[in-house]
Amino acid sequence: MNQRSSRVRSRLADRIRAGAGAGAGLVIRLRPAARPRQLPNARVHAQRFLIAFGLLIGLGSVLLALPMATVDGAATSPVDALFTAVSATCVTGLVTVDTADHWNWFGEAVILVLMQGGGLSFTVGASIVLQMLRRGASLRDALLLRDGEPALSVREAVELSRRILRFTLTVEAIGAVALTLGFWLRHGMAPGRALWHGLFHAVSAFCNASFDLSGGFASLQPYRTDILLNLVIALLIQAGALSYLVLHDVAERRHWRRLTLDAKLVLLIHGLLVLGGAIFFLAVEWGRTLAGTPTWAKPMTALFESVAARSGGFATVDFSRATAATLFVFIGIMLVGGAPGGTAGGVRLTTVGVVVIAVLTSLRGQVEPQVFGRRIPIAIVFRALTVIALFMAAHFAATLSLTLTENALGGQDLRFIALMFEAMSALATDGLSTGITPSLIVAGKLVLCAAMFIGRVGPLTAVYALQQRQQGRTPYRFPEAPVRIG
Repeated sequence: MNQRSSRVRSRLADRIRAGAGAGAGLVIRLRPAARPRQLPNARVHAQRFLIAFGLLIGLGSVLLALPMATVDGAATSPVDALFTAVSATCVTGLVTVDTADHWNWFGEAVILVLMQGGGLSFTVGASIVLQMLRRGASLRDALLLRDGEPALSVREAVELSRRILRFTLTVEAIGAVALTLGFWLRHGMAPGRALWHGLFHAVSAFCNASFDLSGGFASLQPYRTDILLNLVIALLIQAGALSYLVLHDVAERRHWRRLTLDAKLVLLIHGLLVLGGAIFFLAVEWGRTLAGTPTWAKPMTALFESVAARSGGFATVDFSRATAATLFVFIGIMLVGGAPGGTAGGVRLTTVGVVVIAVLTSLRGQVEPQVFGRRIPIAIVFRALTVIALFMAAHFAATLSLTLTENALGGQDLRFIALMFEAMSALATDGLSTGITPSLIVAGKLVLCAAMFIGRVGPLTAVYALQQRQQGRTPYRFPEAPVRIG
């Protein structure tokens, strides 16, 4: 091999000398080096995901605006078609037209595909980005990540996607079978209609989309005493909200001490919120929204609403009759949302957990937050605070915008707490409603569209902006200075 290389170099030198001697220029063309194969990169991956997300909404809006998608054969207004597409793709569940009454089988099928595409793509995309960034968190919690260096090979990313896809389809299939049997045997639906209802609600529940086929904007109120349907839908909501990452960790480690810190925070805070929310709802709404519910079913209804309020969005009671205290507390529950990498919205359980731990650490007089024998970096605490601050600022802007569009420009007299509730439901992609969404003017509907989209994919922009600023460490530190607080 060395002799052959020497001969090649010798021939090339002879040609150069010959060309120079002849007074002619010699042009040597070198083949450009092949571009190295790009490793999976969180920035590129999320940009493609964001573009695909927007294209899915656009395609859904066009299909839903067609006359062939409605029951009466009339074209849907562009705003209502856009609103429905955004709500389905962002797996929110807020609607301006009732799903069962307005859309025919084609329109419902489009909504089903949008829910599945939006929920599944977000779960897969979030999980891959999180693994790339070496942190088990959500896209929102990606503000808590340390850097943007790729940590997955192409093979690992594909395998993770396959596992999430198998998990999603398996859980949805089991839920669809159980719901189909319930609609068929317990509610007397024809087999074909029961199958469609079972499939539609299974996908909607797992994706935390909260679209329903009950009609009359009733959500799941007709099934408030059905134990099977309440149990199956609640389990589907939790399977999607707790995320594949957390459930896989639980199934693999099978012991509390061996769980990752993320999984421990998710499960602990999740349990406290579900139990606390159910007790509060039962106590406050016993004689209000629960008045028409049989006594034996009231605890089940309260527990179901506590589960759904985290992002599921289904309602077995009329929230337009709920007290202001309940709406206010549920705004906080929606703010928290679900687990990292799941289909739920909100700031995520781990983000809230980090802040709570930091507060308790400060009250105990400790310097660094510690929990379960692990120390949380101060930078993570700052980023958790940033996530919550940005989310609350967005909620403030959405609520103010709704107040201006509806009460100032629209001439309506809607309750401020109802506007706050609707804005948080959109931003946290929850779907619970006090019933005011269909009555909003065009400007108000567009405000909620923006809130749903920002609440679902907006943190991507903040993630990359923050990463670019944190690529390198500052080579110097300023002297400390005391600041008076309180």
